[in-house]
Amino acid sequence: MSVADPVPSLERRREQILAYLSAHDRTSVVELSQVLGVSEVTVRKDLDQLEGQGLLTRVHGGALISGRGRLERFFAAREQEHLEEKRRIAQRAAALIQSGQRIFLDASTTALQVAHLIKDREDLVVITNGIYTALELTFCPDITTIVVGGIVRYRSCSLVGSFNYSSLQRLRLDLGFFGARAVTARDGLMEADLDEAQLKQLLVGECAAVVGIVDSSKFDDMSFSVFALPPEIDRIITDTRLAPATVADLRRGGIIVDLV
Repeated sequence: MSVADPVPSLERRREQILAYLSAHDRTSVVELSQVLGVSEVTVRKDLDQLEGQGLLTRVHGGALISGRGRLERFFAAREQEHLEEKRRIAQRAAALIQSGQRIFLDASTTALQVAHLIKDREDLVVITNGIYTALELTFCPDITTIVVGGIVRYRSCSLVGSFNYSSLQRLRLDLGFFGARAVTARDGLMEADLDEAQLKQLLVGECAAVVGIVDSSKFDDMSFSVFALPPEIDRIITDTRLAPATVADLRRGGIIVDLV
């Protein structure tokens, strides 16, 4: 960084520090000072703040990235993929959600976008297996958030496995919103992880209406396990890049397709 270059903002430095630690696992204050072009005093202050947030661990002369830091970095990267499409999909999905309803939001980044938009609903119950989705709704006094699952899946920020699935079978939900790893008109909504698919399949059976919230990049691909067959899907909200032939196939199967 030259003398004329501006000093990066605290938020920008935080991103750079976490990115550097993600790539190198461990770094020193001296090394970060050179990489960022700021003083060692500034680096130490930044590291102290990031440690206070649980994103890294200070060690003598430097820092190590924490598990939470890795998780946030990974989830943030997923969240940025097709972000504008996900926001439009979320807006259409949120318009379907009314106060007083009981809904399911999965752990997908699109479901998190939906959570951003429903904080003003009243007497809403949200069932979710998404850690970040649950945290997003934590301080909404008129929304009851119930987290299902028990084992945190590596990198996915979802919970599966040890929850009493028989209790879930007694739920009666108005709407369920499901992201997917892959979608086809023939097979429906699919996941790569068997436990994730099993949990979603169970929730699909308890929802009066099943809504797929999936951007067009996930279509006409295959994944390991189907959790919602085409006859079980009421609506799919996706973006306008979806191939017209795929749209026609989905609609012939009786699925409402919203292109946003």
